[in-house]
Amino acid sequence: MASDEGESFAGRLKPAPTDGGFAMDDYWIWGSSVVPGENGEYHMFSSRWSKDVPFSPGWTTNSHIVRATSPTPEGPYEFAEVVVPPGEEGDWDRMSHNPSVVRVEEGGEVTYLLYYYGCAYDGPRPSPEGPYSAERTGCSVGLASAPSPTGPWEKHGIVIPDETNAVPVVREDGSAKVFVRDGNFEMSVYEADHWSAFDDYRLVEKNVLRPLEDHAVWWSGEDERYHAVVKDMAHHHASHDGYVDSYAGFHATSADGVEWTVSDPPEAYPHRTTGDRELVLAYDDGSERTFANLERAQVLVEDGVATHLYFAILEYREEELASVEHAADLPAHPPWPADTYSICVPLAERER
Repeated sequence: MASDEGESFAGRLKPAPTDGGFAMDDYWIWGSSVVPGENGEYHMFSSRWSKDVPFSPGWTTNSHIVRATSPTPEGPYEFAEVVVPPGEEGDWDRMSHNPSVVRVEEGGEVTYLLYYYGCAYDGPRPSPEGPYSAERTGCSVGLASAPSPTGPWEKHGIVIPDETNAVPVVREDGSAKVFVRDGNFEMSVYEADHWSAFDDYRLVEKNVLRPLEDHAVWWSGEDERYHAVVKDMAHHHASHDGYVDSYAGFHATSADGVEWTVSDPPEAYPHRTTGDRELVLAYDDGSERTFANLERAQVLVEDGVATHLYFAILEYREEELASVEHAADLPAHPPWPADTYSICVPLAERER
């Protein structure tokens, strides 16, 4: 059954600002989530880790969460502070990764909620001298809250054990649905009667949408449905016109967050029809760029309307591109990519 989107979600993508997003010269930047502040500023929460260690597996041990600011949703964003610093040995979140932030207003009181996943590991933190990896244990979803994006942030510990890549939707009454990605590249749903019920996040349903990796989920006030933009992991919509292979993005909707309908057409961000992992973005200077990886999509929602889409970009070195015949031959996480950073893509209003 097709959704009522009417056009592909990809048709709503406007050109990306050439000077937008967030990058740092000395750090890998990954997985950015944006929320408006109280003074007109926008606050981006991102994973980062030093380029003194490889992108991968460096993220598995050295990633931590920072905040950056911009006067506009598009950016460019400037680093402001570390929000969740690298933990110590014995901490459940010695590494922290893939933040997702939401603003909640109840009874005139505003709270900002930061969901992220963390992992523990033993031994020294990887450094340029090595080792480059460590055996992670106990990866789980945690929650921190604050009265403002600038803090102070209070960490509440683990709310969903043994899950990762959490994306929350918190309603006006404070109830929360949290969409996670399990180890089988499938999305599962947890809920709590109130976001502050830290010991009572319950599994609603496993494997409600698959196969996927990164997922953006939000509640749309325009049609009162959940929407999702997710990274496909295996020919999810090859039956539609055009060749859409794994690593492309598709859009889906749901009335309850459990039963999902893939949109028709399904495309969430542009792709070449010539093959796998040739993902295309237009820029506001009239140029066009092709990426093998557009990952960790997140959506800015204001007044119930999705207005901007954010991607993590992984750029390959010229020698890596020259060594393969096709984008599909590139590894998912090369040991030394040229750079990683976040970009912003504004969204046009939905057609009525």
